[in-house]
Amino acid sequence: MPAPPSSSGARAGSGMRWSVTLTLLAVAILVSAAASLFVLELWLADRVLPGVYVWDVDLGGLTREEAVERLASSFEYPADRHPVLRYEEQTWPVAPEDVGAELDVPATVDAALAKGHTGTPLARIQEQIRVLLDSTLVMPVYRFEPGAGGMFLSRVAREINRPLHNADLVVGEDLSVQIVAGQTGRELDQEATRQALAARIIQMVGGEVQVVFRESPPLLTDLTASQEQVRRILSAAIVLEAPEFEPWTIEPATLAEGLILQPSKGDNGEPTLLVSLDPGYLTSLAEEIATEVNRPPVNAQFRFDEASGTLVTVAESVPGRALDITSTVALMGAAATGDERTVNLPLLTLRPQLASEDAPAMGIVELIAEGKTSFAGSSAARVQNITVGAAQFDGLLIPPGETFSFNHYLGEVTAEKGYEEGIIIWGNTTRADVGGGLCQVSSTAFRAAFWAGVPITERWAHAFRVSYYEPPLGMDATIYSPQVDLKWANDTGHYILIQTYVDKANQTLTFRFYGTNPGRNVEMDGPHEANPVPHGEAVYRDDPTLPKGQTKQIEWPKDGLDVTVYRIIKEDGVEVRRDTFFSRYRPWQAVYLVGTKEE
Repeated sequence: MPAPPSSSGARAGSGMRWSVTLTLLAVAILVSAAASLFVLELWLADRVLPGVYVWDVDLGGLTREEAVERLASSFEYPADRHPVLRYEEQTWPVAPEDVGAELDVPATVDAALAKGHTGTPLARIQEQIRVLLDSTLVMPVYRFEPGAGGMFLSRVAREINRPLHNADLVVGEDLSVQIVAGQTGRELDQEATRQALAARIIQMVGGEVQVVFRESPPLLTDLTASQEQVRRILSAAIVLEAPEFEPWTIEPATLAEGLILQPSKGDNGEPTLLVSLDPGYLTSLAEEIATEVNRPPVNAQFRFDEASGTLVTVAESVPGRALDITSTVALMGAAATGDERTVNLPLLTLRPQLASEDAPAMGIVELIAEGKTSFAGSSAARVQNITVGAAQFDGLLIPPGETFSFNHYLGEVTAEKGYEEGIIIWGNTTRADVGGGLCQVSSTAFRAAFWAGVPITERWAHAFRVSYYEPPLGMDATIYSPQVDLKWANDTGHYILIQTYVDKANQTLTFRFYGTNPGRNVEMDGPHEANPVPHGEAVYRDDPTLPKGQTKQIEWPKDGLDVTVYRIIKEDGVEVRRDTFFSRYRPWQAVYLVGTKEE
């Protein structure tokens, strides 16, 4: 029979069993902890660790969607962390939205989720334990709208910006010259200031932010020399003198109106104000004086004396006078800055185009052509118009090479010049108009030009035959300014003098051209008639100027006709040119005026 165990053996067995039990318990605890940790890891895999805060908003244990919702609804930027913008004694509290700052909720939640979820497994576990034991704070993430903050900073800029002012000169009403000191320009640097504010908002530290600005010092500071120049210009009046005239005085107050102060570089290269008088202003002053001083030259007037065969001066030429504007302006500018304030005006002598002494060189030695027409039967008004019109051409001198224009020398046809109402051809009829009868003058001038052999560059026939210009047919020329003109060119190589003669006793008008015949003879071939068209029935028109019952014929019937006249120009008996003048006359019926005027 076995012996019973001793007491020491019993104790050893009992200790072994306890050790095993503890080991198993430890293993069980470790397995349970590992299992719990595994379960916790699975639960925290898509959640924010407990103990994670964004400022004062607890996001612990929330999924991403839950965290986004809570943060968006619960976060407020702490009022005590708003930065304050300062410039000297001025301050402006700045809210995040003033500079376009806005909480980036998704990015902030992503930063919170990253706590304990990044790095190696051991690093994640270690961070998770720290967060669970002690919690952690995640800084909010902000985004900034591009260009935001401009309105707020522009308002601040309006309060602190200061424009740059260079030093300047001011002329007072008493003509005193004062220097106005320059001012340094100051401009808010909006971008730099915005960035400084954004950094404070991101850090959420509040406090003061100094305004960032740029300064621009004035370029012009010392204007002492310019001040003295202005004082010299305004120190006394400028006196302008010219023979035969009372002096003109330009007072300092007038000079002050023309001052120009222009930034420039001085002799030392430093910026300064260049002081001068406006040339345009001085020119206007000189031009006013010129209106009193200037005198146009007067051409000599000549007549050809057929008895002696010489050119006679009937009115002497008179030289003209003109103020030299350019030189006057220069002299005025020099006087304004110098000690001598008196200017002798520079006057130019203007030679007449035709001086008395030019007579021998003009080559007017003989009669070279004559044109004559009859105005028999014309009314007193028509004779008056012929007389006034012909006078515009009497004594004209046409230089060699110049083209004569009848309308140019005739000028305006108005009652003020002495013209009266007369009958003119207008379209298919006649009517009363100022200057009726002037075609008698142009037709006579045409005939003189025809026989002078000069090139006739523009000539228009009348639409209807006019008895005053017949015979011969086809030797008339109508005018109506400015569309219809009579033109011819002086190709004789010498001046042509035109003289007109109105013989009221014999009712004729004569144009005579005097000059030098270049050796040409002029012959006329024609007139050649063709294509006759019979005239129509007589026309009767009421005339309120004639007594009732009186009838007066003013036009006589003429058949329509084509007329061609050839001008043959010969030199030494040889034909050198043949000119054609064609006229197409429409038929023209008799016209009677029937009086309607009551006695």
